[in-house]
Amino acid sequence: MVFRGLAAAVVALGAFAPALPLASGPAHQNYYQWGPGISAAPVTASWGQVDRLEEVLISHGVPVVYRDSCPEGLEGLYDPRQNEILMCRNTMPYRSENYWNTLAHESVHVMQVCRNSSPLSVGLDEIQEAMLSDTPQREKLYILTAYPPEQRLYELEARWVANTFAPDAVTDLLSDSCTASASRPPTQALLPSLLESSGV
Repeated sequence: MVFRGLAAAVVALGAFAPALPLASGPAHQNYYQWGPGISAAPVTASWGQVDRLEEVLISHGVPVVYRDSCPEGLEGLYDPRQNEILMCRNTMPYRSENYWNTLAHESVHVMQVCRNSSPLSVGLDEIQEAMLSDTPQREKLYILTAYPPEQRLYELEARWVANTFAPDAVTDLLSDSCTASASRPPTQALLPSLLESSGV
């Protein structure tokens, strides 16, 4: 019940408002996926789809590095200064769904940086409310307690996309988000288009 009051404040974007929009800040900070057992990895994905997403990341200049020495609880991170994604083999179950979930999550942070370090949902209040509604309470509470205010919307968005959409849709979203400026769709069209094409 305590969480309902907190969630109501978040729906009003009181807790997420400081993240809108940031010209600097998160672009210079690492985006981490912490919290064993917090993300359910609900999207079915094959190893081939994990490989395909990694190929698209590499085509946009973002290498994926695998390590066996991550601290407990860290599943992956995106470092925008190095422009690379770290995947932690020693902290994730060796299941394609878990690897997909972490890589898709970090890919959303890449998309945000491709879009001037801005959440893809800036100005899209209905989508932000849907993101909040669709995210399990345990994840929402984790975001509110584990991340500083300026990172919360970025994190909510990354978890929502990774937990909601099929692998091909996420891979296409990455391509659309990070394609050359002259030919890419406007930022505010990305998530509405994703929702429409996915039927979510």
